[in-house]
Amino acid sequence: MKQQKKVIIIGAGLAGMSVGSYLQMNGFQTEIFESYSMSGGLCASWKRKDYNIDGCIHFMEGLSPAEVYYDFWNNIIDMKSIDFVFFDSHSVVDDKDGNRIHFYSDIDQLENEFLTKAPEDRKQIKKFIALVRKFNKVKLPIKKPFEVMTVADKLKVAYHMFPYLRSMRKYLKITNREFAEKLQNPTLKYAIETAFVGHMPLFYSIMPLVWRNKKDTGYPKGGAALISSMMEKSYKELGGIIHFDSKVKKILVENDRTRGIELENGKVHRCDKVVNAADGRTAIYDLLGGKYKDKNIIERYESDVFETIDKTLYIALGLNRDFSDMPRKIHFYIDKPIVIDKMTTMTHLEVTHYCDDPHAAPEGKSLLALMPEAKDWEYWQNLRLNDKSKYNKEKNRVAKDVIEALETKFGNIKEYVEMIDVATPATYIRYTNNWTGGQISWKATRKTFGKPTTWQIKGLKDFYMTGQWAGTSGGLINVVMMGNHLTQIICKNEGIKFTDRVQKK
Repeated sequence: MKQQKKVIIIGAGLAGMSVGSYLQMNGFQTEIFESYSMSGGLCASWKRKDYNIDGCIHFMEGLSPAEVYYDFWNNIIDMKSIDFVFFDSHSVVDDKDGNRIHFYSDIDQLENEFLTKAPEDRKQIKKFIALVRKFNKVKLPIKKPFEVMTVADKLKVAYHMFPYLRSMRKYLKITNREFAEKLQNPTLKYAIETAFVGHMPLFYSIMPLVWRNKKDTGYPKGGAALISSMMEKSYKELGGIIHFDSKVKKILVENDRTRGIELENGKVHRCDKVVNAADGRTAIYDLLGGKYKDKNIIERYESDVFETIDKTLYIALGLNRDFSDMPRKIHFYIDKPIVIDKMTTMTHLEVTHYCDDPHAAPEGKSLLALMPEAKDWEYWQNLRLNDKSKYNKEKNRVAKDVIEALETKFGNIKEYVEMIDVATPATYIRYTNNWTGGQISWKATRKTFGKPTTWQIKGLKDFYMTGQWAGTSGGLINVVMMGNHLTQIICKNEGIKFTDRVQKK
């Protein structure tokens, strides 16, 4: 295939490596510039003592070859070579009286659990389960982005989705919290409020239940490090180049058309197109100097339509104790609230163990992870910059309080702790430059549904964006899919026939 134009990509996270891989498949010459010393971005793991901490993946979607998301992964990495773990239940929730609800992956088991524990809510449960079963049949028409669809394509999508549109509209208007308020049983009500994100539309909680039932969601043994390394290897084998420790200072623009980048070390790299796959706010307001903003950009960054996701800490504990007989994820009420910062006090915790992954901890030991909210991200960032000693003390204080809560819940915790690691919003800002220090971008709300992806900015040519800041919050498969979709858009703009297969030489 004849070599096409050169594209510079900012950011070697999964979004950047995905669009880079698909562009390489279509004959473009790409180079990725990454500010950190390794690829993966937020899809990262790190080692502490004998423990490998997965700072990203709880569940990975798009694992079933029979489902629509699978090829977005498999076109880049060999999915059959990965050993996935599929869980019988997504999580369990224990209320303050110790009553437990299992969120089973199997729909029939889930229905039986809800009806057994909350028979007084039979009507609402039946409606809920019927909705899950209904969407269990759908194949989402996501092979093409809207921007490249023909009239015929759009008609096919409308015909395909017509049986589901009424339910989608209805349950996009009802939040998880509003649905929980309709329930009479206090245990089930607490479980729904706790396991599902309150502000999110109920529809966004339905689809993960569908994917788990279909075994389209699981955990890859080896975690984030494995997935990131496979993505990097594939991208390089396709001919792509990654420059590490290369922080971009400015995006070069000539006559309202991007023409390259300037690095912090002063080096200039020229190109035909620039794709930002890193923090969106940094690209628009710093690298482009805030000179290019259209309606969609203003709506995201300068209005109340889009809200950034609530920030969290990431607390990892290495225990000389086997947790494999416990549910993988447990949400539970705590009698003594934990103050995280002046904006955040926790009255329940969520703990996940990684005993199913032999890479996470030595045999007979366990890696536990918790992500309590930390809404005052500026507090953590300012503390790290201005008072490192207090910053470390605050991290230790919260970790100690969490360990005490785990001791109360499970017993035999404190004496078995071998490793403690705490990441804060300041940590994420330091390593990924993610605005506000959140692991993901925008909240998925009723206001954001249907809002267009900000692939481009009106008035600026040859500049594109991808990743969660260009869309809305979502899992890894979302940003990998976006790499495919953006390449289709670029190919259309260049008059090139898109392919998602490696071209034989």
